[in-house]
Order: sequence, then structure tokens, then C-alpha cells
Amino acid sequence: MNEATRGEQAKVQYGIGTRAWAGLCHNCPICAHANRKPGTSFEKVMRWHRTWCPGWNSHTKVYGLKELPQ
Repeated sequence: MNEATRGEQAKVQYGIGTRAWAGLCHNCPICAHANRKPGTSFEKVMRWHRTWCPGWNSHTKVYGLKELPQ
């Protein structure tokens, strides 16, 4: 392993589509509303929705997994 790359985290470049979906998810007012009201049925539907949402998938790739209220 090269000394210059040892200990450095590899930066992954994502395409414009992935970054666009991640940006939409990051600024989504619907998800923000659900996160402000934990325990409601709307929040539970949104939590289920995240399991297949392309925006959430892209967001976790680009920004990493963010902490959600339980």
C-alpha cells in the first residue's frame, strides 16, 4: 500500500442522478414533518417508505446514514 493513501479514506464519486436524489431527500419537507412527529402513524408509514425510497438510498450513499428518532 502506498504511504500517501494509507489511512486515508477513499473518496467515492457519485453520478449526478445519485447526488440529485440525495439532495431531494436531504431537503424533503414530508420526511422532516414525519421526523418531527415520532410515534404517529404518518411517521411509521414514512419509516416503511424509507426501505425502498430511491431518495433515501441515495442519501445514505452520499451523506451516510443519519440518526432517526425511534
